[in-house]
Amino acid sequence: MTVIHAIRRALVGTGSTALNLLGACLIGFGVPLLWIWLASTIYDKPGAVTGPVAVFIFTGILVTYWGLLLLGSWIRGRMLEEEELGRSRRSSWNRSMRDSSHRPGERKSDPVERLFVTTAIVSMIAFVIWFAFFAGAPFPTN
Repeated sequence: MTVIHAIRRALVGTGSTALNLLGACLIGFGVPLLWIWLASTIYDKPGAVTGPVAVFIFTGILVTYWGLLLLGSWIRGRMLEEEELGRSRRSSWNRSMRDSSHRPGERKSDPVERLFVTTAIVSMIAFVIWFAFFAGAPFPTN
């Protein structure tokens, strides 16, 4: 019975991690690529990106991320149990030194929180790799 339980926990953990990484890639890369594609179909001219097109892309990305955060907050509010809604839960960065001591591992994170943290981490790592190896020289070479 314990072997089956351990295998089940491993499969659930692996599946959860895989879905979390897939969701992070869709949010982190899918949203900007969607707005770049939308701008390319609307602009429909070859050449460099002009100012208004860049503003359109940037604004679209920001509004989409804002909407996703609102949706995630709404889903997270529905997932929390009633007793957690009654008491306010303070983040570790928002506690004073005289509050109760922080015990790591005492509170587990929820799936929405893990998704957005993973999105930020995966996006930052991908940007650093792109900037370091694929972006080319930032200065003109004459």
